[in-house]
Amino acid sequence: MNASSTEPLPPWWKKVHDTAQLLASQLNAAVGQASRDGVYTPPPGSPPPRRRRQAASLRHLAEVIRTHRLAPGMSVDKDDIAAVLAGDPRRITDPVLVIAVARAAHQIADLPFTDDDADRLRVASAHVAALTDVARQADEKAPRTVPARLKPVEPPVIDAYFTTRRPRRRWPLVATASGSVLLAGIGTFLVLGDRKSEKPSPPSATETRPAPVAADAECRLGATDDDIIANTPALFDDDRATRLSPTLDFDQMNGSARYARHDGRTYYWGRAGSDDQDPHAGGARIRWSTPDGRWRSCASALATTERGYVHTPAVATTIGGQPITVQICLWRDEPRRENCTQQISNGR
Repeated sequence: MNASSTEPLPPWWKKVHDTAQLLASQLNAAVGQASRDGVYTPPPGSPPPRRRRQAASLRHLAEVIRTHRLAPGMSVDKDDIAAVLAGDPRRITDPVLVIAVARAAHQIADLPFTDDDADRLRVASAHVAALTDVARQADEKAPRTVPARLKPVEPPVIDAYFTTRRPRRRWPLVATASGSVLLAGIGTFLVLGDRKSEKPSPPSATETRPAPVAADAECRLGATDDDIIANTPALFDDDRATRLSPTLDFDQMNGSARYARHDGRTYYWGRAGSDDQDPHAGGARIRWSTPDGRWRSCASALATTERGYVHTPAVATTIGGQPITVQICLWRDEPRRENCTQQISNGR
């Protein structure tokens, strides 16, 4: 089944999707609790990080799984964990990986994880796998559109005959045709000569040209000081905010999207950092759009020498009395890459 297709899912694949998302939501709940209650601890033998690391990030979960051998025989990285938390049927049907993610989250949060908990997840993962097999069989049985076979087209047969009689000579007709060709050539020469002296005319005023794609506008366009808070760390605590899962981590870049309440309003922001061992420049930005569809962008750059996190401004979910759509992105300068959340529309 092609997951990237925009067509509606067949009912058998929709059942697979819904069941996988239900299992993923349970895992995300455990990871979210570990993020709030847990503490980042570097792997044994590794130097302590120069800046505070987020507990239960994709990278932290992968470190815990590898350090404590929670997935024997597997090399688990943050991309594998992200696929499980996203409910990817190709990864969430692996019970060893599913249980390893759950066990790592419980270990970070210092919560018990019993054999019964592992058995329930194993059964749930096997159920998704069984539904996937049924869906594949249904695909094979589903009718397929076969192109109609074209009938061969026979070449037309022209009835013709030949004769051995000597054809008549029609000299007047030949002379007339030759004269017509000569006059046509002279006329063409005169027309081309006139066109060479003409200059190309400019395009008419009614000619339509493709409109350029509008870039994001300035961050505060149409907003007040209360709508967008510039110094996010001065007002919001990352550890007390709700972090969206999965994070925006990729390669050497670390980042996430968060939201919290303030004065009865909800604010979203993003943050960006880079590995201490291999630092890269980049940053985070939050984009927001009003119902008219015009996007603004609020970016915060991350220098290579920065060992902490940089934060974007915090943007409220209602501006000017209207609900807005937000999107948080993490980027790296060289080589250029950007990872963004989905567009979030809630207006709370």
